Amino acid sequence: MDDTTNPLPDRLHSIGTGSNALDEVELRGLLEHMLNGVAYCRMLYRDGRAYDFQYLYTNPAFHSLTGQGVVQGKLVSEVIPGLQESDPALLEIYGRVAQGGAPESFEMFVQGLQQWFSVSVYCPQAGHFVAMFDVVTARKNTERALEERATQLRFVLEGSDLGFWDWNIPASTVERNPRWATMLGYTHEEMQRTTQQWSDFVHPEDRDRAWNSIFDVVEGRALAHKLEYRMLHKDGSTRWILDQASVMQRDANGKAVRMCGTHTDITERKLLEEELTRQAHVDYLTGVFNRRHFMERAEQELHRFQRYGKRLSLFMLDIDHFKQVNDHYGHKVGDMVLTALAQVCRATLREVDILGRMGGEEFAVLLPETDHQTAIEVAERLREKVAQTKVPLEGGLPVQFHVSIGVSSMASSEDNIDMLLNRADTALYEAKNTGRNRVCADRHPD
Repeated sequence: MDDTTNPLPDRLHSIGTGSNALDEVELRGLLEHMLNGVAYCRMLYRDGRAYDFQYLYTNPAFHSLTGQGVVQGKLVSEVIPGLQESDPALLEIYGRVAQGGAPESFEMFVQGLQQWFSVSVYCPQAGHFVAMFDVVTARKNTERALEERATQLRFVLEGSDLGFWDWNIPASTVERNPRWATMLGYTHEEMQRTTQQWSDFVHPEDRDRAWNSIFDVVEGRALAHKLEYRMLHKDGSTRWILDQASVMQRDANGKAVRMCGTHTDITERKLLEEELTRQAHVDYLTGVFNRRHFMERAEQELHRFQRYGKRLSLFMLDIDHFKQVNDHYGHKVGDMVLTALAQVCRATLREVDILGRMGGEEFAVLLPETDHQTAIEVAERLREKVAQTKVPLEGGLPVQFHVSIGVSSMASSEDNIDMLLNRADTALYEAKNTGRNRVCADRHPD
């Protein structure tokens, strides 16, 4: 116990009721091993407005994330001078929740600490609040860099040469400039000699959509044609094209006779958008889904289960004695172990199975159309594969590790994902408490 550890306030001596309650020792163990910072505070008001708060309890992660020393009993104005002036919005949120408001989650740059935080706050009793947080400055910096890159890329694309086309509709002829051809890997001369039509270069899956957009303009149902679609490059690849056009001339009867437009190659922007989407869904270290996207996918599978009555199972797995790996070999090797576990999972599980990193060394796997007994067998097979895995080290013996796994399955259409996760988590802790490196399952009804 370090010098920043402080006793739990009376309000936090236990969680739950009856036989399911966590006592003070269990609760302290939970809080002290959390990766998220936790602060339990008393809010101070003046003329009905929040102006300060007093720290009553903070867990070790609070200090490691904020760099603060002992703060118990101190006012935040003492710990972070000037916070009232630099971060009034933070006090406003805490004050609102501490008055019995609904729990809130938010991300905010705290000027007083010069860090970005992701915070969840709720009110355990009147005039108090509990804030759970993580520092997300690195992620925010990455997002800002990606946004800047996207902006720069947009400027480059908007300022680049455009492919131009001019369609004489009655004559069924199209004139194109050299840039139109080179976007697709052809010379202007090749494009002039070809017997292929524009639609022959459009990706088959996008062809109808592109024609429909053009004819909506030709026939007067839309003012302009603006569409992103794929075109076939000479080398066999595809290019994303932004096609924009308008009817430039109509005859006396209002029939379109000439239509002109431009092509912009937006392939890089599309790839960047795909990468941004991937990063929003994927854990950067292991390459598996992050917790948020795992839960989104799990909810989708739950709806499918409820609609079609398919089987659905899940298991939680946790690397045994992972802290010892980090302490003995360092965090770099710990990261290698996490990555190796993700690789084994991907190699062992089906493509339809959904794998996510829930936090730290804990992973979850959702198994669609899988009954309880099959899920147990899959978990056991995965456990054996992990136990056989070796992480090579330079100049040393390889590291071996093993996992404990808890299995649960949907018992009725009334179940939800949180219930499934909780039952799997309970089974996981049973596996931990009965020797580790084993699979335990919840008591699934027959």
